[in-house]
Amino acid sequence: MLNSYDEQYEFRVANINDIEKIMEFIDSHWKKGHIMAINREFFEYEFLEGDGTVNFILAIDKNKRTIECLNGFLKASHDKEYMDVWGSIWKVLDGNRGMLGAELIKRRQELTGCRCDLDVGDNPKTAIPVLKVLLKRYTCKMHHYYMLADFNDFKIAKVKQIPKRKKGSKEYNVIRFHDINEVMKKFDCRKYVHTTPYKDYWYINHRFFNHPIYDYDVYGIERDGNVDALIIFRKQIYEDRIAIRFVDYIGERTLISGIGAFLKNLLSETDGAEYIDFYCAGINEEDVYEAGFVEVNEEDGNIIPNYFEPFVQENIDIWVDSRDDNSLFTKADADQDRPNIII
Repeated sequence: MLNSYDEQYEFRVANINDIEKIMEFIDSHWKKGHIMAINREFFEYEFLEGDGTVNFILAIDKNKRTIECLNGFLKASHDKEYMDVWGSIWKVLDGNRGMLGAELIKRRQELTGCRCDLDVGDNPKTAIPVLKVLLKRYTCKMHHYYMLADFNDFKIAKVKQIPKRKKGSKEYNVIRFHDINEVMKKFDCRKYVHTTPYKDYWYINHRFFNHPIYDYDVYGIERDGNVDALIIFRKQIYEDRIAIRFVDYIGERTLISGIGAFLKNLLSETDGAEYIDFYCAGINEEDVYEAGFVEVNEEDGNIIPNYFEPFVQENIDIWVDSRDDNSLFTKADADQDRPNIII
């Protein structure tokens, strides 16, 4: 439905001819030297579709013909009926009509044709109030869980107190997948089309197996001979140590409760690994504790860093929002587990 904003702005999805202007916008108004402003090949891998459309929605001033507001988005699948998207870079230039950024987000579902749109990495001081109060969206802070290795001298983490872990009562078999064909033989994505966001084989292959910069390890949780969940990890190197980032969880959420033995073995078998950490929202906390995780809290003085490019030894909160209050959020969603520098 048209409103007063349409008198001044054209709202549309970007195309390949807009890429140069979008990259210039990011460099000038988002962050100078940002990877999406200087690495066109990676920009296209993330946002360019085969039909020439680019996954950014734009508000263009009708008189000046300039981009005044934009929001990137990343698809969780290529299934038109069950396509969910995450928002990415979201910026409105000063001097525009009030709440233009919110207006663009209001139109995101219609412009993208998605079933549900979500965001990861919201600013709790600026974005969350707009998203929660004005746009009536579900918002929350992701839990940050971790499991420590047996170290005395941590370099990545700062450990003042060794937390007590729960010993789980379940144990499921975990198997490694080396390519998308192996996944397709064992794991049925379509069983989870009603999960928000729905992640299909295209997404798993594009996001993890074929990523042009990062290397990911994909595993399946097997129960009664069936793989009903995928778990994905990335090893983050810092000096002579490693942080194992548990970045995605796809499938039956309760199965995480039975992977404690696997996680302990993964830690012990990875030379230099200090810990495994896991950001998530939407998985029952008790199931995560059953796997041997504990949650980051400020009271014990422990620090489990999130930023490595550059490295920042601080605890970092990640806020999220969605149209669906039963959404599952993890670290690899949207653009949170993305390189900030060219490696």
